[in-house]
Amino acid sequence: MTSVPSRRLPLSGNNGPLALLLLALLGISSCELFRPVDSTRPATTDRGSRDKEDLDPVQSRRVFDPESGEYVNVNAPTLPMDTVVWTEVVTETGPITADTSYAYVAPVPTAPGLPPVRQTGTGREGSRLLTGYGVDFVLPFLTDRNSGESEQIDPNSLWALHFYSGAEMAMDELDSDGISFDVRVQDSRANQTKLESVIASDEFERSQLIIGPYLKQQVSQVAEAVRGLEKVLISPYSAATGVSESNTNYIQVNPTLETHLRALLGHAFRTQGADRIVLVAPAGERDRLAYFQDEYRLLTGDDQGEPLEELIISGEVPDLTQYLSGRRTVFMVPVYEDEAFVSNFLRQAYQNTLTEGGDNVAIYGLPQWMSFERLNGDFIEGTNVHISSSVFIDPLNPEIRDFRRKFYDRFATLPRDEAYIGYDVTRYFMKMAARYGTRFQFELERNPEDLLHTSFRFAPVMVLPATATSVEEAVIDRFENKFVNILRYRDYAYQRVN
Repeated sequence: MTSVPSRRLPLSGNNGPLALLLLALLGISSCELFRPVDSTRPATTDRGSRDKEDLDPVQSRRVFDPESGEYVNVNAPTLPMDTVVWTEVVTETGPITADTSYAYVAPVPTAPGLPPVRQTGTGREGSRLLTGYGVDFVLPFLTDRNSGESEQIDPNSLWALHFYSGAEMAMDELDSDGISFDVRVQDSRANQTKLESVIASDEFERSQLIIGPYLKQQVSQVAEAVRGLEKVLISPYSAATGVSESNTNYIQVNPTLETHLRALLGHAFRTQGADRIVLVAPAGERDRLAYFQDEYRLLTGDDQGEPLEELIISGEVPDLTQYLSGRRTVFMVPVYEDEAFVSNFLRQAYQNTLTEGGDNVAIYGLPQWMSFERLNGDFIEGTNVHISSSVFIDPLNPEIRDFRRKFYDRFATLPRDEAYIGYDVTRYFMKMAARYGTRFQFELERNPEDLLHTSFRFAPVMVLPATATSVEEAVIDRFENKFVNILRYRDYAYQRVN
């Protein structure tokens, strides 16, 4: 099982159980029980704000809190925090390598009370098939900010608690067939010094799967720590690029901004039947339009063709009649910070669409639009707005309803988005490790899956080294989920259309 006892999350105003959970997290560093998982069944199912320096551009600043009915900030603070000093264990066995000529030897002794881990076979890319795997959740629970004297939980702890609560539900559903997981939970506290002690800990050393952390800087820190070892870092939140270069042990669950932009243009190109696609940006933000131009050349297969039109707006949004008269036009508006700009553009497009008297426009935007408060619902629906999103929870999906009911029965609160993500990430990757071993990342592309909060369509991201002379010398930079939900606003709600 895990080192964290199952606690009921509070109803509004009651934080006592969560306070106890955080105290338990603070005092327990490892688990002495193995959790078995089925390694034979297919790993598929029928599952159809921070500051700017910390905010990945495709992530929303706020999350809707169903208890209060309001959007709340869920960023993990980066202020200096107290640290815990861990004793580093020196081992003579050295790091695990891809050499398959000898049986697997754990880099440090197995946790007390657990059976020794044995190698049972070898898979693709020298992947070792083991009788057990170590899993380390490294998340900012911020236990130092929550004392036992108060039942009030720091709001920034809630996303980690919901994520891990969803992970617990996934682990409870994994079946037994001889494969075990030694699961530990560690608090990164969103602090670099504390994270260094986590990386030096016995728990981290024994793990083959590391899930977390949250902030880009900390993800980079852990990604470098697993480089070249038989460990895989699974980053569920960071959507940033440049986290860790040429690192085959880094898996990015959250698609990057570039992936979002390419997905938006691809959807518009294939489904809208537009006579005209116009790229729109405020003055000074033209650079991001290059992603669209590159993708358009790939979609048309014509490197020498005319590029897409660009409308760079300085000041007031101009009359758009010239773009809409007698034709169907798609506007691509990759703006995620300037709510006033988006609101004014939608208003102008809506008025011009009424003048033309037809459904002759579609506007594509980014996930942050969902949390913008100044956007008029009639303007959004009337201009056929589509946005991208890395998360979509369909309240009408029977499996979503079932998860909500089970989560509420167990924790006495409704799940936030993080709970669905924690459930999906844990269930998918633990089953991948059980089936394919320590280097399961090389099997991700052949194992797509539809999950509760999104779909997983992983692919290696290839880059050319600076010394390369041909495309044949490209190397894997990371593995990234390339699936992006495309949502359309209709009947005053966003609905997935892909």
